[in-house]
Amino acid sequence: MLKKIAAVILTLACSYAAFQFTINQTFVNPYPVVCDLVSDKIYLPDSELKDWRRTCMDRSRLVTPYSKKDLILRDINNVLGLLQVSHLEIYDAPSVKGIWKGEVRVTGLAGEFVDSELVVFKVLPNSPAEKLGFKKGDVIVTINGEQPSSWAMESEAGDYQIRRGADEFAIKIHPGPVQRNDNMKLTKLSEKTVLLEVPSFRADFFKDEKLKAIAAGMRDTRSVIIDLRNNAGGNFVAGLRFLSLFICEPTLIGKLEKPKSHDGKAEMPNLIDDEKQLEILEKNREVSLRTFRNPGCYTGNIKVLVDSKTSSVAEMVSQGLKEVKGAVLRGAPSRGQLLVGVWYPMEEIASGVQISIPEALYVSAKGRRIEGNGVELDKVLYYNLPQMQSGIDSWVKSFQD
Repeated sequence: MLKKIAAVILTLACSYAAFQFTINQTFVNPYPVVCDLVSDKIYLPDSELKDWRRTCMDRSRLVTPYSKKDLILRDINNVLGLLQVSHLEIYDAPSVKGIWKGEVRVTGLAGEFVDSELVVFKVLPNSPAEKLGFKKGDVIVTINGEQPSSWAMESEAGDYQIRRGADEFAIKIHPGPVQRNDNMKLTKLSEKTVLLEVPSFRADFFKDEKLKAIAAGMRDTRSVIIDLRNNAGGNFVAGLRFLSLFICEPTLIGKLEKPKSHDGKAEMPNLIDDEKQLEILEKNREVSLRTFRNPGCYTGNIKVLVDSKTSSVAEMVSQGLKEVKGAVLRGAPSRGQLLVGVWYPMEEIASGVQISIPEALYVSAKGRRIEGNGVELDKVLYYNLPQMQSGIDSWVKSFQD
């Protein structure tokens, strides 16, 4: 049975400054649109959607032409959350830009709790944090006098109390526009070992010339550590192109299953375009994901790092490297979110708003379902606080010891 959700009070007071749903000020209730679209497209069987759809439609009665946009978005996402599947969410226009174009408004700080201390793991280039002198290894003691969180440090303005070594001081920061750089980065760790950081599988970063540069940088090395931490995934063919750097011959990695599509079967071609991939998925019930021939592939040892933010295509890549190449996987359990989310505009709410609906699920070549399970780790790692405060990544170091 569906659990009751906490009611989100939708503002009913009439106000000329209230949010209007469409440019011509004609009211369109977004709930029936969302309820019908999700019911029609989501991969779940109709038998599991009957009660949910009734709940969804019931919420529509609370909406008026003067209901606030942010409250509507929040309430719809609460309703979508009842289905407990990934890639099912409505995003406002700024979030859509952040996901697809890397345009975000943030402090530029990223970090995790280590032994109850919130440690800065990364300071984004050209961000407010970098300009104010934040450093990797800084400990965030408080934010505006309150207990900090990893989410707050990424987006909240105010007074940050910092501990750096034996010193403690305050820095005032405001989020600002940042163009996130999701290019792959190679770092030489020793004569025979390189670190390959892969922040995203957005299609823009997996063109042939960029892949050739990465392949050249790994040449003559004995071992590569592939860092997929904080990688939220992206384009499936981008993931297959990346895997082809390490797998010489075309090899089945897994398949996408779309229960509500036609009965056809197909193989995903080497086309990076998102729309082309969706066209293939729309016409077929099953789509095989196979790597592409690469006689010059990397033949050294492969080690992979994942964490709780590793999801989607990044999980496909991690599991594929383990199953096909015997790569060693270490880190924290991955997010376990590997469904194919198809995006649709929701102009009924506002320009730029989009909804992602999971229409297909992924099964690896060896039959593992990543959704809800994550990848198969060889070893769970825990960060070492003194090393992280010194700017040493203890997880990377674990592969060098």
